[in-house]
Parts: sequence; structure tokens; C-alpha cells
Amino acid sequence: MTIPTTDTIREHIVGYLAESFPLFMSDTADDTPLADQGVDSLGMTNIVVYLEQQFQIAIDDAEITRKNLGSVQGIVNFVNNKLSV
Repeated sequence: MTIPTTDTIREHIVGYLAESFPLFMSDTADDTPLADQGVDSLGMTNIVVYLEQQFQIAIDDAEITRKNLGSVQGIVNFVNNKLSV
């Protein structure tokens, strides 16, 4: 699998969030907490499943943190790090 660019990763993530969470605003700053945009714990589970399938990565329970998955920027950085290992 070719490693996607940061912009491509961001586009996929923002597209998924906009489609899946009605309160998510794609024009909000990337460091805005997803919890402030209607993403609850069930939503976070759905995001994890999406990331694992879309980017073919494995996410351990210990990696499900606000730093890694709490904002668009956190998710982009997290996926970039997982893909570059």
C-alpha cells in the first residue's frame, strides 16, 4: 500500500466525520475537540473501526486517547505515525 500524504489522510478523515456526525463542521479548526462536535464514545468506536479499515492499521486500546483521536489534527498525526512505522 502506498502511504498517503498528510493532506489525503486529512481529506479522508474530514469526509468521514462530516458524513457520519451531523454536528461536525468541516470548516472548524483541526485542533477543535471532536467531543465539542457531537462525537461521543460510541462515535469514537466507529472512528477507530473506520481508521483501521481505511488505512489498514491496527489500533490498540491503549492508543485510544484524546491526544491521538480527540481532534482532526490528532487523528491525522496518529495515522501518519502508524503508517510510517
